[in-house]
Amino acid sequence: MKKTTNTALVLLAFAGIMASSCKKNDNNGNTDTTALKSLILQNVANRVCLDSYQDLWSKTNDLLHAVNDLTTSATDDNLNKCRAAWKSSRETWERSEAWLFGPVDVDKIDPRIDTWPVDFNDLNAVLASADVLDEAYIDALDEEHDALKGFHPIEYLLWGTDGKKKAADLTSREKEYLIALAQNLAKLANEVKTSWSGGYAIALETAGNSGNTEFPSKRVAFETIVDAMAGICDEVANGKIKDPFEAQDPDLEESPFAQNSITDFTNNIKGIMDMYQGKFNQDGEGLEDLVRVHNLSLDNEIKQKHATAITSLEAITLPFGEAIINQPTQVQNAMTKINELAETLESKLKPFLQQYGQ
Repeated sequence: MKKTTNTALVLLAFAGIMASSCKKNDNNGNTDTTALKSLILQNVANRVCLDSYQDLWSKTNDLLHAVNDLTTSATDDNLNKCRAAWKSSRETWERSEAWLFGPVDVDKIDPRIDTWPVDFNDLNAVLASADVLDEAYIDALDEEHDALKGFHPIEYLLWGTDGKKKAADLTSREKEYLIALAQNLAKLANEVKTSWSGGYAIALETAGNSGNTEFPSKRVAFETIVDAMAGICDEVANGKIKDPFEAQDPDLEESPFAQNSITDFTNNIKGIMDMYQGKFNQDGEGLEDLVRVHNLSLDNEIKQKHATAITSLEAITLPFGEAIINQPTQVQNAMTKINELAETLESKLKPFLQQYGQ
C-alpha cells in the first residue's frame, strides 16, 4: 500500500507520544527507583516478552487452522484467510525480534522460524522427493536447511513467486508441505512460550537475586535488554535492508512473495518502542520510566530518533524489491535513521542503564 508522509501529521504524532509518556512517572523527586527497577523487569518479563510469545502461539495456531481449512477446501477465500493469518503472526514475530534473547536465541528457535531467502532448488527437491512431508520431517531438518521451515516457505506456498497464486494452483504435495510447516511453526511458538512461562520470565524479573545465574544483577538484565533493542536496529539497517540494496538483488529481500518486507522492518523498529515503554498488548513500567526520572533529554532523544526511523521507512512507497533500485535515496535514508537510533541506544541508553540500572 502506498503511504504518504505528511510533516504536520508526523509532528502531531510525535507530540502525542510525548504527551502519553508524561502520563507515566515523571521525576517529582519522590520516585523509589529501587522498586521501579524491579517493576520494570517484572513488567518486561511478563507484559512484553511473555505476552508477545503467548500472542505468537495463538496466532500461529490460527494460521494452522486456516491452513487445514485451505487444504480441505482449496478456495481463494480460504487462501486469503491463510494469508491474513500469516501476516498477523508475522507482525507479532517481527515486533518480538526487538527482545531476541533467552530461549528464542539459545534454543535456536529464531533461525528455525525466520531464515531467508528461500532456497528454491532445495524446496523443489523436497516437493519432488518421495519423503513423507509431516511435522516430524520438518522438525528433523538440520541447520543447513533452516530456510526450508518457518515463515518464508509458508509465504512462498501461499503467494507463489509473483504473489498471484490461486488456491487451485496448490498441488497435493504442496498442501502436505504447507500443513507440516504450519504445524512446526505453531510447535516452535509453543516452545518459546513455554520456556518463558516455565521459568525464564522469573529469571528476568528476579535479576540480581541470590542464585540467579542467568541475570546475576539488574545491570546485566538491563544490558541484555538494550543490546537486543540495538541489535535489531543493526539487523534491519545493516542486514535486511543493506544486503539486497548494495547487491541490487531483490532475491535477497526478506518477505518478497507477500511484499511484506517494509512492514517487517517497520514492526521490528516498532518493537523497540514496545520494549522501551514496557508494553505489548497493555501498558506498564518500562525503561522510559527510569530514564524520565534522571534524564528527560535522553527520553526525548530516544523517542525522536525512533519516530524519525519509522517515518523514514514509511517514505519507501514501493515494494522493497523495487525500492532498492528505484528509490535509492529513501532506502539509504532509512538505513541512516535506523543506525542513528542504534547509536543513541548503544552510546547513551546503555551507559545510562549501566549507571542507574544497578
